[in-house]
Amino acid sequence: MVQLNIAFLDEEEAYLEQLKGYLVRKKEVFFKIRTFTRAEAFEKSCGKETYDAVVMTAFFWEAVNGTSGRAKCIFLCEDTDQSVPADCLYVRKYQPAEKLMCQISAMLWQQEPEEAGYFPQNTAELIGIYSPVHHEDQMLFGMTMAQILGETGKVLYVNLMGHSGFYGMTKADADADVGDLFYEMMQGGHDFATGLHKIRQSYRNFDYIPPVANPEHLSEVSKPLYETFLAELKNCSGYDTVLVDFGTVFLGFAEMLPLFHTFYCIGKEGIQNRCRTEEFLEYLNREGEHTAKRMTRLLLPGELPAARESSPLDSSLYGGLGDFIRGCLYGGAEIGG
Repeated sequence: MVQLNIAFLDEEEAYLEQLKGYLVRKKEVFFKIRTFTRAEAFEKSCGKETYDAVVMTAFFWEAVNGTSGRAKCIFLCEDTDQSVPADCLYVRKYQPAEKLMCQISAMLWQQEPEEAGYFPQNTAELIGIYSPVHHEDQMLFGMTMAQILGETGKVLYVNLMGHSGFYGMTKADADADVGDLFYEMMQGGHDFATGLHKIRQSYRNFDYIPPVANPEHLSEVSKPLYETFLAELKNCSGYDTVLVDFGTVFLGFAEMLPLFHTFYCIGKEGIQNRCRTEEFLEYLNREGEHTAKRMTRLLLPGELPAARESSPLDSSLYGGLGDFIRGCLYGGAEIGG
């Protein structure tokens, strides 16, 4: 997995401790950071460490800039009115740590032509989820699985549903969502990993791309764009596992199943629901028997207990749904195994 080694240079020791504490609480594994309050200590470490980036305040910019090897130098602005050195990368110091690290990672995933291969590619394990009966707990199932897999690896959750209820469940908001990422991909010369890590956010111990706020944006995504999107998630995202929650079948859906390590078809009891599921699997059979065999049919546990916490995920994680994922799926489908 891609792991970026970053040095932070700042005379404010309390700020550096808070930043390290945030990464520990988040169980962040994308970044390995070292912090320095003295230029001499940093210069001494350069003989032993190779840094991907050096993030530094103005004092250190003048003292050590140019001695950090191939690392990208990023100016850490301490004031909104502070002048920034010409033609340099920069971030604002006093902002939420999550936004700060997303901005830095976006800069680092942006590769210059001569840096091809500088950051190693990591092939993620794609897990797909779809319910032809539109099971009301499909998203809860996907998010619970992401939370469980996030205990031991780096997980990205991608919700491709319209009006899924994600924002209400997580109490989150977003300035940009997966619709914006699709739009950027339509533009020439777009770097996928940079765009993804610019907008990704975190919920508990997994990351996610914010779902569309306007469901109409998903209807504008073409078959080639979906194919590119899924291939890039697999090959260029830098995650161990990417869970993709599908809200509907789109043009070319069946052709893209080979990209997935595992794909779950969530059904539901009842004659009409069974007919819907059988029709969906028959559609896949017409694409080829090997396509239908990629689907793992699931019936979720019976009626789930009512949520007592602020989020249903609190109840599902260590209840019937969480136990079902840990006990049945880990052994049967070898998820994360």
